[in-house]
Amino acid sequence: MALSSSQLEAFLAVAQTLNFTRAAEALHITQSALSQRVMNLERELETSLFIRDRAGLRLTEAALQLVRYCRCKNSLEAEYLADLKDQELAGVVRIGGFSSVIDSVIMPSISPLFAAHPRLKLHITVDEMSRLPFLLHRGEIDYMVLDHRESRDDLERVLIGKEKNVMVQKRRYKGPDVYLDHNENDTFTRDYLKLAGKKAKGKERRYLDNVYGLIAGVRSGLGRAVLPRHLIRDEKEFEILDPDTILEIPVYLYFYTQPYYSKTHVQVVAAIARNSAVLLD
Repeated sequence: MALSSSQLEAFLAVAQTLNFTRAAEALHITQSALSQRVMNLERELETSLFIRDRAGLRLTEAALQLVRYCRCKNSLEAEYLADLKDQELAGVVRIGGFSSVIDSVIMPSISPLFAAHPRLKLHITVDEMSRLPFLLHRGEIDYMVLDHRESRDDLERVLIGKEKNVMVQKRRYKGPDVYLDHNENDTFTRDYLKLAGKKAKGKERRYLDNVYGLIAGVRSGLGRAVLPRHLIRDEKEFEILDPDTILEIPVYLYFYTQPYYSKTHVQVVAAIARNSAVLLD
C-alpha cells in the first residue's frame, strides 16, 4: 500500500494546527476537501488519527507515529532534491532544550552549519525540561536537549558535555542569606549545598523563573544563585563563592532511532557534539 502525498500533507497540516479550518487555509483548499483526504487516509490505514472531544482535537498514538514518519519523509525528500541541484543541505531542523544551553551552546554550535547551507530551516524551542519529551513525542521537535538520562529504547542519546554550576553572588554583597531558584521544585541550590557539605533545610528562597532571571537577580542583589559557569564568564560584578565546589550536570542530545539518517541529521548531530563540550567548559 502506497500512502498518498496529498493525504499525508492534509494530515500533517491538521496535526500541526489541531484545527481543520486553519489547516485548510494553510493548504489553500476547502475544509470539506481536507476532511475528505484525512478520512480517506484513516480508511486506508484502518485506524483513527484524531480524537475529537470537548478539549478540542487530539492525536492518537498512531497519529503521533505518522507525524514522525511525515517529518522524516519530508526531510529526505528535501535533501534528495537539494542533492540533484548543488549538494546543499536542506530541510527543517527542530531543536528543543532548556534555557541555559539553547542560546549559549546549541545555537553557536550549529550556526556555522546553517551559514554554509542557507536552505536549511531552523525552529528553536525553549521550554521546561518536563515538557520536552512530550514535544518530541508529538513531533513538534526533532531533537531535545536534557540534563538527565531518558532510558527509552526508541531514543538515541548523545552526551554533548557537562554543565558546570557554581554558587555566585554580586561582589561585596551584603544582603540576607537568600538563594534564587527557578521555582519551588528546583533542586539546584539544595543539590549544590549538599555537595558542599552545608545544610540546605530552612534556607530562604526567591523564585525568578529561568536562568536569565537568576542572573538578573544576582546582578540586582536579590540573593545568591547556583549558575552555569559558562553563562557568567563575562559578569565582572559576580564573584564565585567556592571555586572548588562545582555541581556538574551532564547534558544529553536525544532523537528518535531511525533505520536511516539523512545527511542533514548526521551533520547537525556532529556539529552539536563537536562544539558543545567546548562551549560548556
